Amino acid sequence: MTNVRELHDAAMKFAQQAMVAREEGQATVAERYARDAYELESRAAGMVRLDKESEPTRSILYSSAASLAFQCKNYDESIRLIGQGLCGFPPPQVKGELLALLEQVNFEAQLKERGLALSSDDLDLSIKGDDVGFGLVIYDEFAKRIESLYSILTRTVQRKQGRQYQASGPIAGMYKYFVPALLAPRAGSFSISFKLAALADSQAPLFVNASEIIEDILAGMEHVESGNMAGLRDLIVEDPYRVNFVAMARRIAPDGEKVSHVALSSKKKTVGLTRLPTDISVVSEVERGETSILRPKEIIGLLDVAKSRKVQYFEVTAEDKRAQRIHVAEGMDDLVRSFFKQRVKISGIYDARKRLTYLQNIVAAEE
Repeated sequence: MTNVRELHDAAMKFAQQAMVAREEGQATVAERYARDAYELESRAAGMVRLDKESEPTRSILYSSAASLAFQCKNYDESIRLIGQGLCGFPPPQVKGELLALLEQVNFEAQLKERGLALSSDDLDLSIKGDDVGFGLVIYDEFAKRIESLYSILTRTVQRKQGRQYQASGPIAGMYKYFVPALLAPRAGSFSISFKLAALADSQAPLFVNASEIIEDILAGMEHVESGNMAGLRDLIVEDPYRVNFVAMARRIAPDGEKVSHVALSSKKKTVGLTRLPTDISVVSEVERGETSILRPKEIIGLLDVAKSRKVQYFEVTAEDKRAQRIHVAEGMDDLVRSFFKQRVKISGIYDARKRLTYLQNIVAAEE
């Protein structure tokens, strides 16, 4: 191959093979093809003269070569190729693409410095409704769903790694193999993506990878949407993790007004959530004593800081200024923490003998 066209065509064939291998989950093979492609493409770019008459061919070739170098995680080479493209006379659109790629390369290079590497798998969250515009969303509606999905991601990672559910305290480093990272939101229905950044140069626990974690979450969401609690129990055997999953899924679900539709998706499938939170039951276990002392109870008040005891509970200062003790089952702690120092409405079962309400659900109280 002696001319620019031949080198470029050969590079594109390798790039196509890299894309196919990546789609088939063959990351190592994809990286090898991408390396062959960028070496050929950078040679082609280097054969084009540095003058205005050579544009936009020259800058496009350097942009392509830099992107291919980035795909095989050769960040230094990608930055060098971006610099070569920018030092010529790139048209505005290509210049913008080069600068955007430079930001992405720098970001992943910084992750590498921290010992992290982004996976190729995404988990997308999309919401629609009256509080959602073209690339805009009311912050509270966005924040609570992102926080809840983050909780589900981190809890799923810990569960898949075989860790016993931990309600409080620092998580051991061996259970932090994956770190969620957010991709920029996209316009339309308002959609944002999670990527899992894995610890580089470290062995993941057996059978645990980003794709498996994402598909496990989507399978759980399908069970919640269909009301198949038996299927969810088969998927998430441990009670605390299952309770936590349902509690967080309830916060992600549409309310039918501000947010009318929520969807979660991966490369393989999409799960739409249409059930309202009131249709998704989050029931904690109640220690059964004399049934005469148990009755439904609703409390509205300010959620105070949780108290740490052998039996986990928190307090709500009710509207009559009296403190009400609320028992929290394992798995509901993430949900409760998201409401600290807020005015809430508690639904539960009250034990008159213990003067304790067993939490069944908690939501923000309407003013």
